[in-house]
Amino acid sequence: MATLLRIAWRNLWRGWRRSAIVVSAITVGLAACLLLIAWSHGWLEQIVQTAVGTRLGLVAVHAEGYQANPDVDRALGDGGRALADAAERFPGAHASPRVLGDGLLQSARQSARVALIGVDPEREARVSVVARSFVAGAFPAPLAPGARSLPGIAIGSALAEQLHAGLGEKLVVHAPGEAGLGAFRVAGIFATGSPGFDKTAVFMRLEDAQRLLELGDRVNEIAFALDDSRARPQFLAFARAELPKLRPAEPLEILSWEEREPRLAAMLGLMTNTAWVGYAAVFAGMAFGIANALLMSVYERIREFGVLRALGLRATQLVWMVLLESVLLTVGGALLGIAGRRRARAPARPDGGRPRRAAGGMSQLGIATVVYPVIGRADLVSPLLLALGTAVVAAIWPAWKAARLRPAEAIRHV
Repeated sequence: MATLLRIAWRNLWRGWRRSAIVVSAITVGLAACLLLIAWSHGWLEQIVQTAVGTRLGLVAVHAEGYQANPDVDRALGDGGRALADAAERFPGAHASPRVLGDGLLQSARQSARVALIGVDPEREARVSVVARSFVAGAFPAPLAPGARSLPGIAIGSALAEQLHAGLGEKLVVHAPGEAGLGAFRVAGIFATGSPGFDKTAVFMRLEDAQRLLELGDRVNEIAFALDDSRARPQFLAFARAELPKLRPAEPLEILSWEEREPRLAAMLGLMTNTAWVGYAAVFAGMAFGIANALLMSVYERIREFGVLRALGLRATQLVWMVLLESVLLTVGGALLGIAGRRRARAPARPDGGRPRRAAGGMSQLGIATVVYPVIGRADLVSPLLLALGTAVVAAIWPAWKAARLRPAEAIRHV
């Protein structure tokens, strides 16, 4: 085998121009494939992080039936404190009780229908990305006892633009119910990168939302985040086993974000499967290039193969020699393509350099104008193995043609 490997290596250098063309094609194809993998992974991860980090939470607890009918009266007692404290006994878990409802937000010039979200700012900062997304101000702070100032709210940048409201602006919130009217001042403006969320979400303190929606000390949701998202299956099992024990008379539904948004999960799965169509096209082109180069090499060396067979080289050894040439070509191109993976770590502009119109369209999917590609070791190994498999398959036909040559006819070939 070592002798065949040396012969195959020398054969490639004899036709170095053809070999260089094939290696270049493999390098470009594999590098393009890695860039596609890295960009699609970064894109999908950003979609998930935006959805989970703004409105869904990695895992959420509601009163039974809330997922099917998100009525504000379907609420958890005790402000969700007992459930939150119990869940946070899981290592790396963080909980944030929330009050959720619909309302109307009105400024002096405009009004907009909004989603009211009551939170404890300290707890919410450990669960969502909103606390890290403020472009001005922050979550509303508690009012001092006896203070006559208005309570604060935080709104998205898109909503602030629509209402022509800035920091300190007085806004009026209308919510269903007799107590659903209140005046607030803008304490913070955030921009999460999700236009739909930034245009509808209004954050206020938990007690203010409970007062507006007449919930007393109840909450509608407890959202959870984990320091290590890979521990989610274990956390789900822990929560589903332990939390119902605290509320035996109050049925709970404990759902992951995929169970809460099955359409988003299905869309991500479809996008992942669709990406493999692009990978298949790259490897198909690679296979045709390798097969064409090797087949031309075989036809140019028919007399040489005839001499080798006449000197005692067996047909199986000739097949191995052609296969080794294919593998050497592919390994060389693959290593050069993987060496270009540093480019896959650089931020990519999905808008193609046109930030206004194209970036606006991408942002409707919850994608920022800059996508940070993500690539792991498994993403490097899989294309390399597929490339080697492609090389072997592409070399089978030329190797079979070479093995079928008869020495006497091959020597006389012109």
